Amino acid sequence: MAKELPVAAAVLSPGTSCGPAVLAGIGASAVSRRDLGEAERPGELASLAVALDASVRALRALAKRVEADLGADKAEIFESHADILEDGDFRAEIETLVRDSGYSAVAAVREVTEANAREMEELDDEYFRARSEDFRDIGNRVIAELSREDCACPREGGDAGSGSLSAGDSPAPRFPPIPSIVVSPTLSPAQTVSFHLPHVLGFVVASGGVNSHAAILARSLGIPAAVIPEEILRGIENGTVLALNGESSQVVLNPERETLSLLRQTGEAEKHRAERLASLLELPAVTPCGRRIGLYANAGGMKDLAGITDARAEGIGLFRTEFLFMEESSFPSDEKQAAYYRRVLETMGDRPVIFRLLDIGADKPLPYAPHPRENNPFLGWRGIRWLIDNPDVLLSQLRALLLASAASGRTVRIMVPMVCRPSEMAVVRELVDRLRPETGGRAILGMMVETPAAAMTVGAFKGLSDFVSVGSNDLTQYTLAADRENELLGDLYSEFHPAVLSLMKKTCEDARKAGMETGICGEFASRPEAAVYLAAMGFDELSMSCRGIPGVKEVIRSLDLRKAQDLLGRALLLPSAREIRSLSVDFLRSEGIGS
Repeated sequence: MAKELPVAAAVLSPGTSCGPAVLAGIGASAVSRRDLGEAERPGELASLAVALDASVRALRALAKRVEADLGADKAEIFESHADILEDGDFRAEIETLVRDSGYSAVAAVREVTEANAREMEELDDEYFRARSEDFRDIGNRVIAELSREDCACPREGGDAGSGSLSAGDSPAPRFPPIPSIVVSPTLSPAQTVSFHLPHVLGFVVASGGVNSHAAILARSLGIPAAVIPEEILRGIENGTVLALNGESSQVVLNPERETLSLLRQTGEAEKHRAERLASLLELPAVTPCGRRIGLYANAGGMKDLAGITDARAEGIGLFRTEFLFMEESSFPSDEKQAAYYRRVLETMGDRPVIFRLLDIGADKPLPYAPHPRENNPFLGWRGIRWLIDNPDVLLSQLRALLLASAASGRTVRIMVPMVCRPSEMAVVRELVDRLRPETGGRAILGMMVETPAAAMTVGAFKGLSDFVSVGSNDLTQYTLAADRENELLGDLYSEFHPAVLSLMKKTCEDARKAGMETGICGEFASRPEAAVYLAAMGFDELSMSCRGIPGVKEVIRSLDLRKAQDLLGRALLLPSAREIRSLSVDFLRSEGIGS
């Protein structure tokens, strides 16, 4: 009998499960060439057009099935894939490689989709980096069509069928044929929903991020998913028994009896916790002493809004407007932006939405916006710095936001990124004041606190900023001079560092003295052990991904605020992030919160 092997894993979708592994095969691919003669190219272009159109039809059909089972927000993933394949500029780029350079359709599709994927991977924002796999998924689908085989068959059998995701009524064989844990190097969104889901006990992959569409879908389906090292995954054979434990962030190969017993106990505890959190769904986040803290969600597009509603988020604390710009081949018009922002405001109803102004530049350039190479892009031409130097773009976005406000009858909240000086906020304030009579819109203006300079001088922004929102990722990065993506600095980068927490506390206190509302946006706010400190500091709202809201709500509703404030005072005297985090974890355990 094979020996038990515990493997550390990154959890993409929480939960526990156990079962035999089934390897998801990769379909054959068409021949890739870069030496087509002139006479071959017209035929190749015709094949490409057929494959692109077939892929669009399959994606639209899949979107309808996903909408029926999982909702419109998840269907939007596949609608956006179809939109990309129908985009004239995207198609022209592929066709040019075939017509002018002699690429086969397969080689051209691979070249263009991989270039787009790499471009996304180079972005600083984890949310955007996760979209790189979408381009690879699109490419694989078209190449499968060119190969005249079903896309990733048998895993996606019946994409164009009309049945429900779990019905298994397509003519293709059910995969997996028995209840199993699916093992695959990667997992695409289409694969995730095209397996025979009643037989999928879990997913184990070698790559993928928590913000990838595949991970989002797995969480929506309630299927545990985890990432393990590729070298371990390659050694897994069909039938190998796997145990996924999201609580301990482990995948165990060939689990022994004791491990299985612990897994069952963990599963039962998870079930009870889920039931407990579900009972809080309609209740506000109010401490026992009566202090209410708003729990908001972060969003990157329309597809996120249904999930935000389902989680009962009280608003959107960070709406990233970059996606609208990144999906275009040129700057979108005022009218197109206004229509988009209006849809967001009307969908959210009376709940507030904080739109972050276009946050590009340096490490997040737009393909159609010229940008110089910089030695230190994190410290470079980005955020409000770039917008002030591109006044037409800034003016267009502000006008669009105010037009959306006027059309929807709702006040729009505008947040300025990468602020360091009051003069930067003064520019935006002046433009908003000038545009108000012209547009008829109403706006509340605020600033992101991402730099130590902003955190230390919040009082100087009185009258210029109506609210502040701490960007926890960047504030940590700039305070510690530690790139959060640098694996060598993983032991240093932590929001629990006493210097970072001290700046957050100062920001909150100084903003309240200046009459500003206070918030924090970033996944730090979604951690229960962090929420204890943030509540003690006095933040009015915490913004996070939807999945973090229930656990944080439970903490706030159970939290003795006086004890939390005492805990914060003791924490800031500790020398290390590890000790500060452990102090909060032990406190929650001793108070019986979240256990």
